[in-house]
Amino acid sequence: MERSRPRTAPTAGILAGILCLLSTLAVPVLTPGQTVKIDATQDHAVNSFSPPRALGAGVDRLRKGVTDKLFVEPVLKESLSSGWGTVSYRQNTELHVEAWHWNPRGAWSDPAGQGYFTGDATPTEIIRHSFAYPLPHRGFTRNQGTERGFSRLTDGDEATYWKSNPYLTQAFTGESDSLHPQWVVLDLEEKKEINALRIAWAEPFAKAYQAQYWTGADAMNKPADGAWVTFAGGTVAGGSGGGSR
Repeated sequence: MERSRPRTAPTAGILAGILCLLSTLAVPVLTPGQTVKIDATQDHAVNSFSPPRALGAGVDRLRKGVTDKLFVEPVLKESLSSGWGTVSYRQNTELHVEAWHWNPRGAWSDPAGQGYFTGDATPTEIIRHSFAYPLPHRGFTRNQGTERGFSRLTDGDEATYWKSNPYLTQAFTGESDSLHPQWVVLDLEEKKEINALRIAWAEPFAKAYQAQYWTGADAMNKPADGAWVTFAGGTVAGGSGGGSR
C-alpha cells in the first residue's frame, strides 16, 4: 500500500463498529522437531560479539524531576553492580507519538507554543533535561498507553488530512511495501449497519487496499476474540484517488 492521506470519514456507519483499511494477519508456521548441532571449533566461527558491550539493561522514560534523583552516584553504582554492564536510558517517545529534542532550548512553528518544535543546534549550558513534544500530524489511529486520546483521522474538513507513516515505504525500508502494509482503524463504539463507504484521498493515495470489519467487540485490546472480514466489494486493486466509494 502506498502512503495514503485519507481526509474525511466514511459517510455511513460500520458493521460491528470497527473498520480497518488494509489489515493483514500473520499465520504462525509449525515445523517438526529438529536436531541442532553446535560447532565450537574456534576457526569455524562466522561471527562474534562482546557480551559486556552487547548485553546490558535499559531505564525507561522518566518524569521531569525524577532524573535528578535517579542519576546520582549511589543509584548508578547499585545499577551497575547487577552485572549487566552497560545501562542505557531511552526516551520511548515513539510510543507517545512524540518527537524528542536533545536541546530543550528552541522555537515552535507556532509562536503560541504549539505545532512543530525545533531544538537549538547550539547548547548554551550543560543539558540535564530534554523533552519530547507531541506531533501535530500523527500517523497513529490511537496513542495506545497514553492520555492523548485519538488522533484526528477525520474532522469533517476536507482541507485537512491524516497521513500514514512515510518511513514504512520501500524508499526507507529497502523492502517491498507488501511486507509493511499500512492500515487505519475507525472505532464507532457501537454496532451499526453499513450500506456505503466513501474515502476522500489526498496526495499520495493508496492504489490497492481493502476495507474490512471486525466481528468481535474490541479489535485492539482483544485481538483473539474476533476476526477481520473483507466487505463485499471491499478489495480495491486499481484505485485512482479522489472521492472513492
